[in-house]
Amino acid sequence: MKNIIKKFQEKFNVEIITKIVLIYILLQPVFDILSFLYVRNYIPIGISTVLKPLFVFGIGIYIFLTNKKQRKKYMAIYVIYGILMIVHSLILKDIFVANSVILHEIRFMINIAYMLVLFMILEYMYQNNTNKQEFIKKLKKTVVITFLIYCITIIIAILTGTSGKTYEYADASKAGFKGWLDSGQIFGHALSITLPFLIYYLLNIKTKHKVINILSKISIVIPIIILLLIGTKVTYFIALIVLASHFVIDLIYFIKDKEKNNLISSLICLVVLIASLLSYNYLPVKKNIDINNNVLSVDMSASANGSETNREDLLKLQQEINLSEQNSNKSQWEQARLKRVKNYYNWDLESSKLLEQQYATGKVHPADTRTRQLVYNFNKYKLSSIQYKLFGLGYLNQPTSLSIERDILMIIFNFGIIGFLVILLKPILIWIKSAFIILKNHFHTELDTLYLFEGFSIFFCISVYAGYTFIYTNFSIFLVIIILLLRDSLNKYSDKNLDKYFKKIYTKNKDSFYEEIEQDLTNNKKNFIITANPETIMQAEKNEELEKAYLDKETTVVADGIGIVKGAKKLKYNINETIPGVEIAVKLLELGDKYKKKVFLFGAKKEVIEAMKNIIKEKYSNCEIVGAVDGYVEDKDLVFEEMQKVGPDIVLVALGIPKQETLIYKNLNKFEKGIFVGIGGSFDVISGMKKRAPKIFIKLKLEWLYRILKEPKRLKRFYQSHIKYLFKIYEI
Repeated sequence: MKNIIKKFQEKFNVEIITKIVLIYILLQPVFDILSFLYVRNYIPIGISTVLKPLFVFGIGIYIFLTNKKQRKKYMAIYVIYGILMIVHSLILKDIFVANSVILHEIRFMINIAYMLVLFMILEYMYQNNTNKQEFIKKLKKTVVITFLIYCITIIIAILTGTSGKTYEYADASKAGFKGWLDSGQIFGHALSITLPFLIYYLLNIKTKHKVINILSKISIVIPIIILLLIGTKVTYFIALIVLASHFVIDLIYFIKDKEKNNLISSLICLVVLIASLLSYNYLPVKKNIDINNNVLSVDMSASANGSETNREDLLKLQQEINLSEQNSNKSQWEQARLKRVKNYYNWDLESSKLLEQQYATGKVHPADTRTRQLVYNFNKYKLSSIQYKLFGLGYLNQPTSLSIERDILMIIFNFGIIGFLVILLKPILIWIKSAFIILKNHFHTELDTLYLFEGFSIFFCISVYAGYTFIYTNFSIFLVIIILLLRDSLNKYSDKNLDKYFKKIYTKNKDSFYEEIEQDLTNNKKNFIITANPETIMQAEKNEELEKAYLDKETTVVADGIGIVKGAKKLKYNINETIPGVEIAVKLLELGDKYKKKVFLFGAKKEVIEAMKNIIKEKYSNCEIVGAVDGYVEDKDLVFEEMQKVGPDIVLVALGIPKQETLIYKNLNKFEKGIFVGIGGSFDVISGMKKRAPKIFIKLKLEWLYRILKEPKRLKRFYQSHIKYLFKIYEI
């Protein structure tokens, strides 16, 4: 049996999977046309509705089961998402409002799981193809061909008079063409995020055939024409923004590099941009904007009273509550359910009343759909109890007209904070890292990176402003591809790795470390201890003095923080236990008390130093305090000269990273003995001036979170250290 599985794996290898997935991408126009035909009742079965999830989840399951690395990487995400689906369904199961059905809710969450599985599949292909750059070239080419196929089919549909209308389901009076596709908005948004890269790719095709080179440059007009004909404001203005950005950026790069092709690209985009602006009065978007403006100009405030609070779904729910209350033989479970339903009803009613007030005062127009949805959903979420804030109010638990279309906001309101973190944290972190690298390299950033980043940024803008993005399978596949291509392009700017820092970290357990420093103390040896956390390493990356101190063969480095342990695990280093600086300081004071050693305190505020002296006298009375200087003295080197004269056995320095480490290292050669350690804010904790995090935070290794909650101003510092560290370790 094992041999059969092994042979199957050999035949169904990464090269075969890559070919199959690339063909699947090319077939997206076919799948979407089949969906259109099914919706129009031209074919009896929604083939693509079945085939697309079967294909993606089938490949995903195969990779998950046969590739240990991908299984390990995505296990936590899938488990958490599975728990989210279960909890989300459980808290909504007894509140059937409007068109809510749990199976529909789960189906909707499976659409999002489709995107998560696509991440794993494409990452697997990228990591396991022996020639990564050849794979990337094929993927880029496949995406370009796919969208050209989409665009050509739409043009054929328009010319033959068989095209569907973009707004046919919402407002038949509006103009716009979507070809043989079920949704013009979803396709338009998918094309919008791909457009910056698409234009760049077509303008930079270089072959021996001049005709192909010319045709590729002319062909950039095709996707622009389609975006203009779809008839939505979003697609029209994105086309203008992308063309304008290409004109400006390509021109800047021509001036910088004197590359003739950049000037040609810039001028082509300028010509197409001017043509797009001049054609506005003849485009569907003009008619649609006029229709919207006419509708919004009509005063409907007089008809606001009862327009939302008398909705059928609310009246139905009120009847259900009344019937349940009349039942005097309710079980405890039924009473609890009734309470939940009443709470949900009250949140809905209050939000509906707020909408009516907004209509009456003219703040919101009843025809302004997206604003209505936002006001209603935001207020309902604000009123809801904690479990709904964490796991969501349910996508289908409101009338269709009030189901929020803006995808990112929809995730927060309808799938809660947990859903938002599970689904969107990784894309957001990738965007932040990309922005940071581009800003850091500014004019040295290559154009393909800039345009992939622009497309990714357009996704966030659309998903907040309009919607119809990643929650749909015929969009999310292109979002995942753009993200993968962007991540690959960022590899050109990757910094030096962090292995050298992890090689220095102490690998034995805490007890062994304490035994060793006890021996050093009793034998009058000299030892400089650095407590390493993500901030220490990120500071060492940009501070040569700290890096030198850290990497010195005589320096002892210990892991102070769960971030180091997790990073070590990722980089295959055997570091399993943290040894926090505050605990080292306390242990040294205990040893100083045991062996009657001399202690020198340096750093923190005057009142903290005084409190430290009192604590030592009370709890560690056998210690001899031979010096206690606050951290606000001007000449800190002079303190070490005075310190040398008294010959301390234990030196605790609390000046913060990197000052305490660099100062100790600079003056270390003046001493023959002594345990030196920089302990940051530990004096505040030991002296009782500040409380350490509660035990639950310490046990869960979340002291960093507790400190941020207590002092939000630490967020900037947290980004500079921990977030950048996360980017480096996990190659986000």
